[in-house]
Amino acid sequence: MKKTLLLCSILGGSFISLSQSFHLKSEDSKTIKLMQQIVEKPFGYKEIDGQMMIDFSKSFKVLSQEKGAPALPLFHTTIQLPEKGNPQIEITFDEVTVYENVFVAPSKGVIKRNVEPSSVAYSFGSAYNANAFYPADVATLKTPFIWRSMRGAVVEVSPYQYNPVTKQLIVYKNIHVNVKKNTEISGLNELNGQSDPIMQSAQQKFVLNPKSEKYAPMEESGTMLVIAAPTLMEEITPLVNWKNQKGIRSELVSTTTAGTTDTDIHAYIQNYYSAHPELTYVLLVGDHDDIPAHTYGMSGGENLFSDSYYGQLSGGDYYPELFIGRFSGTEANVTTMVNRTLEYEKNPMAGDWMEKAIGLGSDEGDGIGDDGEPDWQHLRNIRTVLMGYGYTEVSEFYDGSHGGSDASGSPSSGTILPVVSSGIGLFNYTGHGDVNLCVTGNFQSTHVNQATNNGKYPFVISVACNNGTFTSGTCISEAWTRATKNGTPSGAIAAAGSSILMAWAQPMQTQDEMAAIITETYPSNHKTTLGGLFYNSQMSMLEEYPSGSGEEVMQTWVLFGDPSAQFRNKQTLPITVVHTGHVLLNTTSITVTCNVDGALVAISQNNVLLGWAISSGGQAVITIPTLTTNDYLIVTATKQNYATYQHAVQVDNGPLGLIDLDMEFTIYPNPANNELQLVVSNGTAESIRIISLDGKVVFAKLLNGNQEVVNTSSLQSGSYIVEIISGTQSVRKNIQILH
Repeated sequence: MKKTLLLCSILGGSFISLSQSFHLKSEDSKTIKLMQQIVEKPFGYKEIDGQMMIDFSKSFKVLSQEKGAPALPLFHTTIQLPEKGNPQIEITFDEVTVYENVFVAPSKGVIKRNVEPSSVAYSFGSAYNANAFYPADVATLKTPFIWRSMRGAVVEVSPYQYNPVTKQLIVYKNIHVNVKKNTEISGLNELNGQSDPIMQSAQQKFVLNPKSEKYAPMEESGTMLVIAAPTLMEEITPLVNWKNQKGIRSELVSTTTAGTTDTDIHAYIQNYYSAHPELTYVLLVGDHDDIPAHTYGMSGGENLFSDSYYGQLSGGDYYPELFIGRFSGTEANVTTMVNRTLEYEKNPMAGDWMEKAIGLGSDEGDGIGDDGEPDWQHLRNIRTVLMGYGYTEVSEFYDGSHGGSDASGSPSSGTILPVVSSGIGLFNYTGHGDVNLCVTGNFQSTHVNQATNNGKYPFVISVACNNGTFTSGTCISEAWTRATKNGTPSGAIAAAGSSILMAWAQPMQTQDEMAAIITETYPSNHKTTLGGLFYNSQMSMLEEYPSGSGEEVMQTWVLFGDPSAQFRNKQTLPITVVHTGHVLLNTTSITVTCNVDGALVAISQNNVLLGWAISSGGQAVITIPTLTTNDYLIVTATKQNYATYQHAVQVDNGPLGLIDLDMEFTIYPNPANNELQLVVSNGTAESIRIISLDGKVVFAKLLNGNQEVVNTSSLQSGSYIVEIISGTQSVRKNIQILH
């Protein structure tokens, strides 16, 4: 029997909800007023011990997960709180419906991915013997957290309550939640007036009650700190130089300075962040023995090893203030990772490989996974989102036979490997795993190393147990980032893997959210970097699963790769940039025209970032400090999915320009392929050098005459500077090498 009552009310303690069903009614200095609305859906049923019971897993995204207690729908949203105070909530509602003599299925609890959910029997715990409604509170306010300069909290709402003894199910309609700020009372995780010019815009888009002010237009425009083992400083330097040229101010320090224990390194990052509030990215360079992963202790016989710990700097919560990535391995491994990242960002291989993806998943998890989905259905839904955005191919490799593009039977490494080798930009795995294994398809580290995808590097997101367990050996996520074939990088631009047995549903939400951000589902939440994509998606997971296993996933999911690298998901487009070819020492501003708005245009000298601006209205005006040396400047322009532009600008000591110098020469062809022709038409040349834009001399030769042929076949594609020297005079010109 169903009964409907109106204008009932209760008082309660706290709350969480799904943002799509929450509305901000009003906010003043004392109270935040929200309303949560629910649309009832027809009940689904499941037979348990001979009794048909209501099964909400097919109707709602997130269910309560207390083992042996009723599995009821939960809804979550995030609100911004005052810097100080002890918030509390009051709750009323407009309508309540009561269902009599119904049975609600229990939760199997949080299941790790080393367990097949169907093998876990249903159990009825103490909640089924208590003559009380479960959960006790319709809404709860979770412990406040700090995310950089913002203090917030997750509101959890349970519009369904069930009494297993009386067999009554109550549904509350239009739940009104009033959050009393109570700023005069001390609370948990309070702020002390921190200022944050980098992330405030992103924070305002993250919460239900954003402030009216808007801030910096580029949410991922912060700086980067690179901490490396002493033996890896030389190998990582080219990447640091590139980041400074690109416009991401980056500093490299050794563990000799930062410390060699997790406590010391965390303290160093904490102090650095306090002195540099614009810090956004941290790259750890070294294996566990060089830069130890932090452990939060033991769970289920495993150490909760964490890299995200290094980015959790404010409050006793797991919301990251920084995006953390790691390059692990030997000198040769790090060189591979650096070369791959430079190629991916500066000279991506042509073609449409970045518009292709793989979804590899098990056929398990029905009713247990996020949204109640089994792994294959979850990946098929992601495929629909990606294809709708413009991905041209998303391969379906699912255990079992599910129609569509999924072949009959289960996949094998023999079917997966050729697709990886042909080139993809994104690889989602959802299933069982081990340190070097994706169980579905039996896809292992050895297969990663067999792939011939040189130049075509996917971002790998693995929802599986132990694919990121790197503290006692090499895991498959590391194999993706260390892989080479025929002496050049293959593998992945980055790989995310869990250091422990992974929860079932929680990380699926991260994959869902990442697909939504990649495909620009939210116009106001556009993220382009690997770290921005991964950690923003993780925060979405924390909102939906705000405690326990959700926090554990945030702790132990490790990102192997450069968090500041810009993800590519469309074919590379051309960019046109025009600027002066030479400036005077007293120049303090350079105007660059650019045919693409939103490009990051930076000027550097000797791998030191002098200034940057975002192109708008066809130009970018970059302010630079007064120059103290006539070493050439580098102009760099980048934007997601566009070609990278880099050229040098001559710095003159006085009013004379290049055309007034005594020596003149011609170099052709430009761009060049395998050779350059040098002809000196005025003056005498003594030597020639070719210099990469990070300052390395890649070719040098004494000249016997005024003509020379230079073999450039061994040089990588990109921009270079040719310098002709005669006595104390030198003349430089830009060249392009294209193979």
